[in-house]
Amino acid sequence: MDWPKENLGISDIDFRNVFKYEPKATRVVRLKRPENELTVMSLETDEDWEEWMDKELPSPDSREPGLVLILARRTGQQRIPMMRDELAGLEKGLSQRSMTFPMEVGGAPNAEKGLQPSLSGRRSARTLPFTLETFKSISKRFCLHGSIARVVSRSDVPVFSRAELQMGLPGKPAYPAYVYNCRSTNAWDMDLALTVTHFPGSRLTYAVLFGCPTYIEEEVIKRLSSAGEAAGYPLLLPGIFAELERNRHIKIVEDYMDDIEEKIFELDSRPSIMQQMHNSNTDRSRNKRSQWLDTTYLRNGLITWSEQLAKMTRHTDELRDTLFKPTRNHNFQIESDDYKYSKSTQKLHFNRREKHEPNAEKDWRERMDEDYWDEDEGHKSEMRKIGVKVNDRLHSIIEEYEEKIRECTMRVDGMAMATQWSHGDTNVEIALATGRDSRHMRTISIVTMVFLPGTFFATIFSMQVFNWFPGGDDGTVVSHYIWIYVLITVVATLLTLGTWYYFVVWRHRARKEVEEDEIHLMA
Repeated sequence: MDWPKENLGISDIDFRNVFKYEPKATRVVRLKRPENELTVMSLETDEDWEEWMDKELPSPDSREPGLVLILARRTGQQRIPMMRDELAGLEKGLSQRSMTFPMEVGGAPNAEKGLQPSLSGRRSARTLPFTLETFKSISKRFCLHGSIARVVSRSDVPVFSRAELQMGLPGKPAYPAYVYNCRSTNAWDMDLALTVTHFPGSRLTYAVLFGCPTYIEEEVIKRLSSAGEAAGYPLLLPGIFAELERNRHIKIVEDYMDDIEEKIFELDSRPSIMQQMHNSNTDRSRNKRSQWLDTTYLRNGLITWSEQLAKMTRHTDELRDTLFKPTRNHNFQIESDDYKYSKSTQKLHFNRREKHEPNAEKDWRERMDEDYWDEDEGHKSEMRKIGVKVNDRLHSIIEEYEEKIRECTMRVDGMAMATQWSHGDTNVEIALATGRDSRHMRTISIVTMVFLPGTFFATIFSMQVFNWFPGGDDGTVVSHYIWIYVLITVVATLLTLGTWYYFVVWRHRARKEVEEDEIHLMA
């Protein structure tokens, strides 16, 4: 089976067939730990990339924690990358406002703004701002797994995948790593792809975000600037990816809901039957069908992405129970007359206020035996707390998606119901028009029955069998038998009308009266 294999890079076939290359300036974000120093660089030429990777890029062997992210710019983006001075101003602005948790671990500030317009149009995330040789070097030095090629090529299906593998640099030891791949569908503008390789041993994360518009780059940098301790959490970047996709979907859903409601209201103001017979409504009907199909497709896409988010939430539980699981029981407490220390919260509580001196906790920790205090256990505890926050946020996003899915379902069902009502009203109008035509035809039939006998017998009397002319030249002589024509015509007309009335009107009325009597008797 084609499952993720250990230490598998991108193949040469995928380099050539899956990705396209248009070299341009690209931002690289590095977040150093534990000082949380964020630097942003702009690299363009092959020489710039090689020099930066040789001098600046940490390796899994160095045990240097941090995060390195390449923002692979989307084609068509012309804005000049933000330089260090701009980044300093950004960090200053971020420090001057209160930050909520969603911002810290991938939340959604300014979510109401939704998608912002971009000049790139619908361009694929496959097009990379590097040369082929530079991307090959990046894939090796960033320990990119070959599964990202398949994820990127599945452009119409949203994906979140995770795998626990052995990854490392070529010719060097491999280390346990978590590999994450995320992909948003390209059915709408601004699709993205993300690959992350996280080494829990060294707490180092490599990542590449494909198809970045400039406003997405700035949004990601803002979030990483305020990540804090969450920068060491493996699902930080997939969480930010989920927030970006949420913003995109909310804008799309709002636009689709407005469009389909407009189509529903158009059904109420449909033209009359006669106008429809003279005017072609092919385009309007095609637009309604397209809107219905698009909304249904959107709903299916939201359901699929919601399932991927559910996979993220399950993985947070997995990380809590495996990677960040305490190695021993830390729920006991250490107590004395002056203080009480809880290992579950890692906080020192003084029993007497006068004992709480500024350096008391620091001195106490220095005197603690290694059996009671472990830096790695403190990191695990912090990661478990962040995992709870990430899990809660993902559940909140899933709830939003469920609400949007219900809205799409309601609009689709509403359009189907409005269409049925419209068809019902149309059928009623057709029935009324048919009834009016039937009354007109009955009038024509009665007139025909009145004149038909006279016409018939006039034809008979005009035959040579009857001689209406005298033998001399004194002019026309009316026959004494003209009364025969009048009598036969009147009798035949009355007989015709009587027969029609008996079979069409009287028998039908009598049958209806009998049925009504039977109904009254049964009641």
